[in-house]
Order: sequence, then structure tokens, then C-alpha cells
Amino acid sequence: MHTHEAGCGAAIYLMQPGANTRVRTWCPTRGAEYGFLVTHNESISISDYFTVRDGSGKAVYRPTCHYAYHPADDAVLSLHEMFGRAAKMQEKHHILDENEIVDGIDELGVLLFGHDNNAYWYGSQLSIEETRRLAPYQNATGLQVTSAVLGGMVWALENPREGIVEADEMDFDRLLEIQLPYLGPVKGFYTDWTPLTDRPGLFPEDIDTSDPWQFRNVLVR
Repeated sequence: MHTHEAGCGAAIYLMQPGANTRVRTWCPTRGAEYGFLVTHNESISISDYFTVRDGSGKAVYRPTCHYAYHPADDAVLSLHEMFGRAAKMQEKHHILDENEIVDGIDELGVLLFGHDNNAYWYGSQLSIEETRRLAPYQNATGLQVTSAVLGGMVWALENPREGIVEADEMDFDRLLEIQLPYLGPVKGFYTDWTPLTDRPGLFPEDIDTSDPWQFRNVLVR
């Protein structure tokens, strides 16, 4: 793991592609699973937003924040094939249209962990069937993402003097008011899962048993 010499200090980086880096995570339908550590700017801005500094400006608390995304199984197979070829992209590409998606949902949410209640998942469970009713020619992931774009556009029109801001600085109540009609069921779930559940497995592992939520336990080696 490496750190940046400049900036707010709320980020680390790994010397490998995020799309080929796996982390342990949990979501309501599948339960425990591997997700890909795909880079997103919010991973840095959210961590920076909740950083607590002392009088000298030194960070005394900073939450770990990262993405964990598991795409459709066919997409995972395609990724395995690509990185098996030293990350050389396939010559033939086929992006699935929404009419090729048979069924399923996209669980898009946040897993808040390390608190007194262990871990809590909150998010959207939008199905392809409901997506087609709400916005024809869209898929669930596309509608979840574009609903945020719509919310941002409305917020910008309503706050024309705010200038350039991070998403974390916007009024989330107003944004959710705009987005909720497009997100399907929005639910919360508590879980007793941690990255150390059922570990070590068949072989010894380099894990930190003193704190299950350390990134050392989350990262798949």
C-alpha cells in the first residue's frame, strides 16, 4: 500500500488494478462475497469529509471507505479472461442491452461496519422488472446511477450560488426525495458478519484477530 505526498491524506493506493483486486464484503441477498475494489472518487471524499483533526491539524480519526462491487457473473468471467491475458482487452466486445437481461436485482448500498451493532447495510434493491416499468430501455444499475445524476441536476438548479461542491456536501434529504421513486425497495439490514467470519479456513492466514474490520482482513490476497 502506498500514500500520496500531497493532498488531504485520505487515500492509499495499491500497485495493481482495482478491477483485479478483491475485497470481502456482505450484502443482504448473497450474504458474504468477494467484491472488486473499483476506484471511485467518493471513497476519498467521504473519508476526508468525516476526518477529525486536532488543534494542530493532525488527523486523529479517519474512517476507512472503499467500494466493493460484484457485477453479473458473465461480466466476472469476462474480467477473468481479460486479466488472464495480462489485461489485454478482448478483440470482440458485446455490451448487454436491457432486453437481454432475463431477471435479477442490483443491490446498491452502503455497508457501515465497526460500530456497536457490528454492521448495517442500507440501500436500493432495484429489479430489472421494476426498472422497465419506471424507465423503459434502462437496466437497474443504470437507473440507480442516473437517478443520482437527476438529483444532482435538480439540486444545482435549486442552489445556483453554491459553486463546485463534493457530493457529500449536498443535502441528502433533498436528493433522496428526488431519487426514491427510481430506486425500488430501499431497505436496511443488520448483520453479524465480519471479514473474519469462519476464518482462518483450510490454511493459516495473515489476519488481525484483535480488530475484524482492519483493511488487512478485508483485502483478499
